[in-house]
Amino acid sequence: MHFPNLSRLFVLTLVALPMLVACGPRETPEQHLARIRRAHDIIPTGATTVEDAEGWPRLVVDLRVTNKSAEPLAHLTIRVRVENIEGEELLSTPVTLDLSKSRRGVGVQLAALIDDFRLGQEDQVMVEIEDGLTPEQLRALPEFADLPQ
Repeated sequence: MHFPNLSRLFVLTLVALPMLVACGPRETPEQHLARIRRAHDIIPTGATTVEDAEGWPRLVVDLRVTNKSAEPLAHLTIRVRVENIEGEELLSTPVTLDLSKSRRGVGVQLAALIDDFRLGQEDQVMVEIEDGLTPEQLRALPEFADLPQ
């Protein structure tokens, strides 16, 4: 038994369904940036304090950053946190990294530099890409200006 109309309807449905799904709401620039930021892996590989010629401390956090997205970012803002052995937060500050020389899927070694902070021997350094930022917070990040308009 042949069902030409039914088979045509089935083929038309298979062709049209992906088009209908793709016609969903358009991604806002803030959502776009949040998605690209989440596509980065960031791993701290070491941390130390160095002093300048006048004896002022600077925290240096070595990082391995990998972009898993097809879209590059020239900058990426991360949060660096330091806690003492009791879990008390000693530092929580944003740091913007220059990713202009990074390539998709290839890790790059970078350093986050924080002036006027001395790392204690027992202190723990943590880094994160903050998620759940408001649209206003995302627009204030340096990487937002890097997005094509």
